[in-house]
Amino acid sequence: MGLLTLLSSLFGWARPEKPANDQPDPRSLTIYQIMVASFLHGDGGAPGYSAMWGPDGHTKNGNLRGVINALDHIQGLGANAIWLTPIFDSSEAMGGEKLQATGYFTNNYFKIDPHFGTEAEFRELVDEAHKRGMYVILDGVFGHHGGVKEASPSGFTIDSTPTACDRVNGGLGNVAYPASLPYFKEVATWWMDKYGVDGWRLDQAYQAVQGGHNYWTEISAAVDSVASARRERGEQWGTLGYMVGEDWGDADCINHGVYKDGGLRSAFDFDGKERISGPMQDITSAGLENGYMDIVTTLSAPVARGYLNNEVIPNLYLTNHDGYRLADHFDPADPHYYAKMKERHAILAAYSGPITLYYGDEYADRSAETQGGQKDNIARTSGHLEPRNAAEADLRDYIAAAMKMRAENPAMWRGTAWFNTIKAPDGDVLVVTKTDRPTRNKVVVIFSDHDTTVPVGQLGREVTLKAHVPAIIKVK
Repeated sequence: MGLLTLLSSLFGWARPEKPANDQPDPRSLTIYQIMVASFLHGDGGAPGYSAMWGPDGHTKNGNLRGVINALDHIQGLGANAIWLTPIFDSSEAMGGEKLQATGYFTNNYFKIDPHFGTEAEFRELVDEAHKRGMYVILDGVFGHHGGVKEASPSGFTIDSTPTACDRVNGGLGNVAYPASLPYFKEVATWWMDKYGVDGWRLDQAYQAVQGGHNYWTEISAAVDSVASARRERGEQWGTLGYMVGEDWGDADCINHGVYKDGGLRSAFDFDGKERISGPMQDITSAGLENGYMDIVTTLSAPVARGYLNNEVIPNLYLTNHDGYRLADHFDPADPHYYAKMKERHAILAAYSGPITLYYGDEYADRSAETQGGQKDNIARTSGHLEPRNAAEADLRDYIAAAMKMRAENPAMWRGTAWFNTIKAPDGDVLVVTKTDRPTRNKVVVIFSDHDTTVPVGQLGREVTLKAHVPAIIKVK
């Protein structure tokens, strides 16, 4: 391998500078994830559910009105998108109320769950998000359902034959492809055309890879077609068409699954999450076990970690609704407790690709014990919009500032990363320089695990750092 090829693979020189046809760039996404039932109950909205798989004593009656009421807070954090866990009608789904409230076993993909709100409220939510410059991403389950009985508006139906996917240990779904393909292509495009929805998070995405074929190829093409048509009509929203799949497997598993044949371009970066914030359902690690080399690896191009190529854009995150929260990995008695969470969010902000924040992480929310101790729903705690103390307010403000830097500097979300270690008597300091070639925008992110003052050549001056609180500075 030649030197240029090696550097290209490590630092992402081969990545496209911008999408074709003036398509919005999904690498710029800073998504705020909301578990609808456990987030907030807005007065005057739908009643919500009364039970859900999640910790006892926490919100179960969240609704769309609660999400609408939170939009200013989310915008203030620097997020430019929201991801809602499934809002489709699950009120008659198999499995009882605890499962219905999660939304992941729907009985009608073309209706809003009346426990969450009305069609008018959903339209209001989408419009209000768009007014604030935020995309709306829905959560879709295209490999299993909770008892769909009606045909789609165009008359398509689901083949509910129990079907194994190609993924090892992928289990059985009850959506068989290709017979179900027309139905789910309509689901994916109907919400875009009717409401201007901007994208999809795809639950257990590997379930749509069956019989050696990746059916995301056809579904993605349908979404791209609608997004392109909307752009050509001059529409501002419903034009992104971002699709991100969930697969807990390693890079090789995802490469041979949802990334296969260009089916999906984005999937959640479980590898990166584990490197910087610890495993999903184990709190024995807080990530960064290899020190700042884990930052170098995570911020390098996807192919450096075994992903298919530099055309794919793994979505990096710290927490989601299926495991422990970020704060659970740290001891509140640690004097650097909040600083270490700032450090992880700075890595997110500097990631060249889409990222996802989980509600409550801005306030260092911790998980709660669940009935039966199920680790996959321990983080579904009550949402809140205000800090409980000054330290939480300071954490929120740091995250907001980091995400604002990300929004204002394309070097942060699509730039090439160069790494330099400053050797000093009191310990090493990592300087990450990110450069966006099209705009010549340049930002440095400086990491230190100790208080120090170091000269930074790119800035031509010294920078004073607090332990685990990275400095993010635009190069003039």
